[in-house]
Amino acid sequence: MNITPRCILQIQRLHSKLSGKYRDIADCILADPTRIIRNKVRDIAELCSCDDALVIRFCQKLGYSGFSDLKQSLAAEFMPVKVKPTSEDTFAGLKKDFLDNNVKTLYDTIGLLEEEAVSRAVQILSGAKTIYLLAAGISGIVAEDIQIKLIRLGFKVVFHQDAEFARIFLGLCNPDDAVLAISFSGDTNHVCEMAEIAAKKKVPVIAVSNYPDSKLAKLADVNLLTASDEKIFRLGAMTSRIAQYFVLDFLVISLVSEDLERAEEYILRTHDMISKKTISKRTIRGKRDEKE
Repeated sequence: MNITPRCILQIQRLHSKLSGKYRDIADCILADPTRIIRNKVRDIAELCSCDDALVIRFCQKLGYSGFSDLKQSLAAEFMPVKVKPTSEDTFAGLKKDFLDNNVKTLYDTIGLLEEEAVSRAVQILSGAKTIYLLAAGISGIVAEDIQIKLIRLGFKVVFHQDAEFARIFLGLCNPDDAVLAISFSGDTNHVCEMAEIAAKKKVPVIAVSNYPDSKLAKLADVNLLTASDEKIFRLGAMTSRIAQYFVLDFLVISLVSEDLERAEEYILRTHDMISKKTISKRTIRGKRDEKE
């Protein structure tokens, strides 16, 4: 299993806050991290049309003493990631690759989770009168999952994948509410359009996406990033979905920890209702059997 190097995760986290030549250096590294290992500081500076000192200052921004320190860190951590299995893989090999890729995604996502961002998201959701979920496609399945979990914790949650319904719902939202938007690419038209409407109405927006420079991320008040190696153009969401579940489940656990007594109360109340419904069904079924 190959975990994304810490410095790459740091650059991804800082990317949206960088500008000018600093962003050019970041893009250069993200495009091919191994070029740092293969080249000297002068080569990277020439490639980014800047001086050596700026590259060194960039490394220091990441917490390294200089370019050599960054290079050594990358050399120690970086290994090419095997994303796609080949036709030569055995059944056992496919299972191992599948497990490794998913575990890697979870480890990398943990590396991107920031305590300040999670705390702010918890604060926003805890104080919201209504939580509006925005998602489409596979992310919509993830949204349905967290909708149920939040409702069981006593939150009022509204979600509908249909764009027209979402537009109607968001027409009713106000700054006392909150929007939780989920999109792997961060550029899903329907999700971004609705998030923009919410932002204009001063409704706080929490985004869960894979790309810190995406349109959704720029609209959001809080960004919770996932770390999936999947491409934007893909046949189906696999590791990205697992990363989204992880981030949102962590958010739910954080909400529970914030007010454990309240969470227990609502979970017990919903559990009682579900239990009564199950008993009622069994009773009806038993009476039918007796008649037969």
